[in-house]
Amino acid sequence: MNPVQKQQFKANIRSALISGLITSIFMYFVYYPGLVSVYAGLFIGFFIYMAIAAYTTYFADKVLRKKNLVLVLLVNAFFNLLIMLVIAWVGVGIFYMNGNFNVMVNNIHNLFGYYYAIGMLFGLGLSIFFNFFSIINTLIGKSVLARLFIGKYRNPFEVERVFMFLDIKSSTSIAEKIGHKQFLSLVNDFFYDIAIPVSQTKGEIYKYVGDEAIITWKIKDGLKEANCLRCFLLIEERIQEKSAYYQDKYGLVPEFKAGMHGGMVITGEMGYTRREIAYMGDVINTTARIEGACATFNTRFLVSEELIQQFESMDDLITSKVGNVKLRGKSEELGLIAVSAQ
Repeated sequence: MNPVQKQQFKANIRSALISGLITSIFMYFVYYPGLVSVYAGLFIGFFIYMAIAAYTTYFADKVLRKKNLVLVLLVNAFFNLLIMLVIAWVGVGIFYMNGNFNVMVNNIHNLFGYYYAIGMLFGLGLSIFFNFFSIINTLIGKSVLARLFIGKYRNPFEVERVFMFLDIKSSTSIAEKIGHKQFLSLVNDFFYDIAIPVSQTKGEIYKYVGDEAIITWKIKDGLKEANCLRCFLLIEERIQEKSAYYQDKYGLVPEFKAGMHGGMVITGEMGYTRREIAYMGDVINTTARIEGACATFNTRFLVSEELIQQFESMDDLITSKVGNVKLRGKSEELGLIAVSAQ
C-alpha cells in the first residue's frame, strides 16, 4: 500500500465510522431500542461504506471513468444497492438472528418487506450524502467545504503557500498531430495520473487552465521533506511508468515543464453566478513567469532561489542556479534554480 492509498484508507475509516454511528442511531430509533441495534448499525454502516469505497476505487474510478454519465449513475446505483442489500442481510442475520442464517434464507421474502425497504431508502440517502460530500470536496479542494459553511472565505485573508505551474510542452503541435478530441483525452489522462503524486506530497490541485495545472501546498506541508519539489519528480516517475500506455494510445509520451515559487497570497471567494476560492498576489504572477522561463533556460523544472533557501534538506536532489527572471513592475530580479533527481 503506497502513501496515497494509506492516506485514503485512513480517510475511508473515519467516514465509515461516521456512517456506522449514523446507521446505529437510525436502527435504534426505527427498529429496536436496544444495544443490539447499536452493534448492528455500527457493523452495517461501517462495512457498507468500506465496501462501496472499495468498489469505487477498484472498479468505478478505473473502468467507468470515461463512460457515459447516465451509464455510470445506473451502474453505480445498481452495485451500491446490491452492496447494501448483502451487508444489511448479513448484519441482520448476525445480530438479530444470532447467526441463524437458515431462518434468514427461509424468510428471504422479507427482503422485499416494509422495514427492509425503509432501511434501503435510508442507506441510499446516506450514500447520496457521502457521494455529494466527496464530489464537492473534489470540486473545491480538500478542507475547503467546512470553511465555506462557516463563511471563512467571505472576507479575504492572507495565507502563505507554495505554488507550482505545471504545463504540457508543445501542446499546440500535439493537438494538431493527434486531433483536438484525442488531445483533450490525453490532457485528462495526464491530469488523472498527476493526482497521485500531488496527494502523496500533501498538495492539492488549485485549478486547471487549459493544459496547465496549478498545484498548491500549505507552506509547512510543501517545505516538509521537500514535498513540493519531490512532487515534480514523482510526476516524472509516474508518467514514465505509464509511457507504454501513452505511446499505444496517443503515439507519444507527454513532456512537461514547471515553475515553482512561494509566499503570501490573498485568498477568498470570487465570482457571483459561478463562485470559486481564488488566490491572488505577486506570488501567482511570479510563479507563472518562472514556468515561462523554462523554455528560455531549456530546463524542465525551475524554482525560485528565494523558495529554495527555505528547505532544510535536499541531499538527494541536484540543484543549480541557471539565471534570473525579471519581475513585472519591479526593479529587482529573482534567482532561478533548476532541480532534478540525482
